[in-house]
Amino acid sequence: MATESETPGVSTMSVKTIIYGLALATAAAQADQCVLQDKTVLHSAVTIAERSLITATVVPEPTGGKRCLVNFQARVGATWYTAFGEYAWSGDTPRDQACAAATRRADDSIREQVSSSRVISEKVLICRDDPTLNTLRQVNPGVTGELAQFRPHTDYTNEFWHNGTQCRWFLDTGYTGRDVRTWQGIICKIHDSKWVVIDKF
Repeated sequence: MATESETPGVSTMSVKTIIYGLALATAAAQADQCVLQDKTVLHSAVTIAERSLITATVVPEPTGGKRCLVNFQARVGATWYTAFGEYAWSGDTPRDQACAAATRRADDSIREQVSSSRVISEKVLICRDDPTLNTLRQVNPGVTGELAQFRPHTDYTNEFWHNGTQCRWFLDTGYTGRDVRTWQGIICKIHDSKWVVIDKF
């Protein structure tokens, strides 16, 4: 059986260099999809206006129990944040109760991000390779996306109904020549969690 050092034309050093280069490339590709968050002790109340893209996954624990992982987008004011919470249990508690506990912890993670009076205890790197978490830019009528991908309007925050369809206002900022311009528009719900841009001005 041939060993690495016996492979013609390939040295141990060159193989290590290639592996190291691939590792750096992978880390660089993941950098845009990671968020460094501070875990804090909360001292002030923060109100979560709404939640979107909620997912709950139950995975087995190596020791025999179970763990519920919950993540979603949460809006506080006019800004969307990524929430994550988890809850481990022995497995005898109903799934809904366990995931509800994980959801409460995810809510706490949002309040910790938003709170202005907090004590930083440690930093946590949260990575997600999910394009539905990216905010849409330069959207035009006909573009569809998840609710959390649209920037909420700062003045018109309430939903309204138009021709029997649930709608809401949004904002979009972009360049026109050398100037920065902010447009406002209207999106309406088409199915499940998908929304479509019907007007922008």
